[in-house]
Amino acid sequence: MGESGFVHTFLPGRVVFGAGTLDQVAGEVELLGVRRVLLVATRSARDAADVVEVELGDRFAGRIDGVAQHVPTEVAEAARDKAREIGADGIVAIGGGSAIGLAKAVALTTGPASDPTGRAVGGLTSGAAGGASGGVVIVAVPTTYAGSEMTPVWGETAGGSKTTGTDLRVLPRVVVYDPVLSQHLPKKVTAASVANAIAHCVEAVWTPRADPITETTAVEGLRALTVGLKQILADPTDLDARSNLLYGACLGGSALATAGTGLHHKLCHLLGGTYNLPHAETHAAVLPQVAHFNAPAVPRAKARLEEALQTDELAGGLFDLFAAAGVPTSLRELGLSREQAEEAARAFQPTANPIPVTEELVEEILTRAWAGTRPGSPEPGSREV
Repeated sequence: MGESGFVHTFLPGRVVFGAGTLDQVAGEVELLGVRRVLLVATRSARDAADVVEVELGDRFAGRIDGVAQHVPTEVAEAARDKAREIGADGIVAIGGGSAIGLAKAVALTTGPASDPTGRAVGGLTSGAAGGASGGVVIVAVPTTYAGSEMTPVWGETAGGSKTTGTDLRVLPRVVVYDPVLSQHLPKKVTAASVANAIAHCVEAVWTPRADPITETTAVEGLRALTVGLKQILADPTDLDARSNLLYGACLGGSALATAGTGLHHKLCHLLGGTYNLPHAETHAAVLPQVAHFNAPAVPRAKARLEEALQTDELAGGLFDLFAAAGVPTSLRELGLSREQAEEAARAFQPTANPIPVTEELVEEILTRAWAGTRPGSPEPGSREV
């Protein structure tokens, strides 16, 4: 990797960043040529959605308030039906990853399918009226730090199993980052969401598609997230801190969008979809354990991430940061039983990774994540690297 050559795909998209940019959403919708907007918002973003609804004027066609994490299929189908019913050619999604995930579920069923390089891989599918790209386009207004607004990754849960995929139809065309919207996000919710964003940065350095550009983006994202989280712990309403966190989330999502997901995210999706664990908190429990085994295999990236995190040991530094922020660092705290952790280890399918993914490795990661063992603190019989 690096000087020896690489291939990097820049994904299309527009970012509008700054305090007060919520008022620019309607203008961005107009620039896209969208005529009928379905507004999707989390309950906590209702006031912001009210503002956008008024400013959209005649372009407002319908609204969905309230979403569910992991995008249950029945919720996704209801949203698709709503989009078809009102003839939506655009969605404005305001909220965290669940709101944006629901918007993606609708966009996924419209327009020509495409792979991450932008090449069409299928014909038109049934769905709502098409926008400029032949499908429903998304304008995302994130109020947390999930970062999914920057990725073409979608996910949907049915029957206790979460299916994920990558398709450019779900990549938001415009992302509006207004730090004012997250200024009063509770400290506990903030910290968990930041753990999710940090996971994007860290995983983006060791996937098979990682390259020097994704690595540099991820390192800067981790730096901003680390600074922002420490600021928030001192003053939860600090607008500069909220800006740092949104900036870091944007970079983390962007890095992962190109680098793709790996062992860590696949474990979290398995745990979340099968046992309905909270998505963001699951990242905080699992990431330090995966980093403990994977990071030594990418020494340059490990050193750069450690500098950004202001630590001399990546895995332990991640664990300590999450613990200091009050984010649960064990799956046991999230309600997972030891038996379920063992069951998940047996069910996990091997994936591309810097070190071989064996059932033994996955079992050890999940055992340590279940117990909340700080990396660097060995358990009897554990394999240290």
